[in-house]
Amino acid sequence: MVAAAVVALALITASVLYLTRDGSQADDKADDKPSTSPAAPSDEPGTEPSSEPSGDSSTDFPDLDEDDEPSEEPDEGASDVPLPTFLLQVGDCYDRSEEREGAVERRDCDGPHDAEVVSREKITGDYSTDSGVRLEADSLCRSSLRNKAAKQPSGTVGGTLITYPKAENVGTSFSYVTCSLTAGKNKKLQKPLV
Repeated sequence: MVAAAVVALALITASVLYLTRDGSQADDKADDKPSTSPAAPSDEPGTEPSSEPSGDSSTDFPDLDEDDEPSEEPDEGASDVPLPTFLLQVGDCYDRSEEREGAVERRDCDGPHDAEVVSREKITGDYSTDSGVRLEADSLCRSSLRNKAAKQPSGTVGGTLITYPKAENVGTSFSYVTCSLTAGKNKKLQKPLV
């Protein structure tokens, strides 16, 4: 691997040296001065700005009329956008998305919501199956969910929800297990957990 990198670096250096020669064979000595040979006109795009317009209007901006209004304001319900669970943080409240399986929609914890994130854990290791990831995710969440549930008023918590990546995504930016408490099947939490 190192040898390949050295060879690649040598080829790049040789290419740069070859391409930066001014092309004349008469004066091969280096005098530490930059070449000032004029460049021939070309249809190729260059790195120097042109003083003449190119006739390409792709960068022209439209004229604004006085009647032009900005687009409508963003929706107040930006939390309705389905998100992947690995973007949630501890303390986030959410509903499971009805639009996209495995996605969630953030909710205000002071209103009805399906679940609240209690902990978020990075999962590492090599897993050949999703069920192997699930077992590790359950293990990572077990103590934090038990401890948080024990602090809640009686009847508040009725279940857990653990989300985890697929086996092929462990080791990527998706490698987070999200551990959440719920009110139970077909029930909603009504306020933040204590």
